[in-house]
Amino acid sequence: MFSFIKQQFIKYCQSGIPEYADTEDRRRIMIINLFALVGSSLTLVMGLRAWSEDNFLLAIVLNIAAVVFLLAHLCIRFSSNYQLPARLVLYCLTMLMLYLVYSGGVDNTGLLWVYILPPVALFLGGLSTGLVNIILFSCLSSFLLYFHGGSLMAADYSDSYKLRFILSFFTVTFLSCCYEYSRKASYQHIQSLSDKFELMAKTDSLTGLANRREMMEQIQKEYARINRNNDTLSLLLIDVDRFKSINDGYGHDIGDIVLQHLAKILANNIRAHDLVARWGGEEFLVMLPETNLQQAVDVAEKLLNKVASHDFEVKHFRRQVTISIGVTELHNQQTITSAIARADKYLYQAKQSGRNKVCFEVIEPV
Repeated sequence: MFSFIKQQFIKYCQSGIPEYADTEDRRRIMIINLFALVGSSLTLVMGLRAWSEDNFLLAIVLNIAAVVFLLAHLCIRFSSNYQLPARLVLYCLTMLMLYLVYSGGVDNTGLLWVYILPPVALFLGGLSTGLVNIILFSCLSSFLLYFHGGSLMAADYSDSYKLRFILSFFTVTFLSCCYEYSRKASYQHIQSLSDKFELMAKTDSLTGLANRREMMEQIQKEYARINRNNDTLSLLLIDVDRFKSINDGYGHDIGDIVLQHLAKILANNIRAHDLVARWGGEEFLVMLPETNLQQAVDVAEKLLNKVASHDFEVKHFRRQVTISIGVTELHNQQTITSAIARADKYLYQAKQSGRNKVCFEVIEPV
């Protein structure tokens, strides 16, 4: 029984969270759902009690607040957007707290509930918006409490009680601001580290290009797209000719710099939505979305000429560098693995036929 209740409670708190939401948005939506549940329950119960005590105005205000809190949850559940529900909760809570300052609530205990406003306002609205909301509430409350000695108030508070309430409210606000600032700074620092590590996991450390893992993920995404749209996708598998002689004759440091230069040439001569990755060692793989075989061959010839005409001048290294390229088109009837294997096959043919060449599948006309 407890397990079922726990499961339903978690399901309620997580309702309306979109799949693409980041950690901060997920946390915010869960808190809004939780606050809507607690807020609507408490205000409903207190509203019913106010009805039973013939305090009709307080009962109406509390019941309206309960409905607004419930609407905030329903809005998240059916729209997956927390911006409007957050404002609903924040503004409704602010007006409710202002009314409690004015009326005193039950037995003048309404001010005790006001202290929940600073942390909720700062969390829902952020540091700037939340603080503006709190300052506005403080000004309105102070106006009600002190205008003509509190003549606008329905409740009666002593001057010492008013002063202590305002000072304690500002203290809670200050501490809540400090907490929200440190929480936000910590989250941003953690997010920055997470983004940095994610980038490192997807990037080749030597060339700055995508690595093999990232390339495979992107090819899989494009493969799903061509399956849906019956579109085209081509691959170029590139290998540096006689790269071992560069490493052996000039050292691995020179070889690494040559690879870095090649990476820049390849990256600068493809489209923005194409992708080039270091596939391994001196091999590179280029993914060309929305590109048929003939168009891919044209791109390969362009890259071949760009590399062959580039002046590689690195320290004492002065010589031409060439590449060989195998080209294939990926169809939705074939697997990614088989397409890469075909590109490797044509790359081998380019090597065997003299290097500095582009080889590809010759499709016989029907």
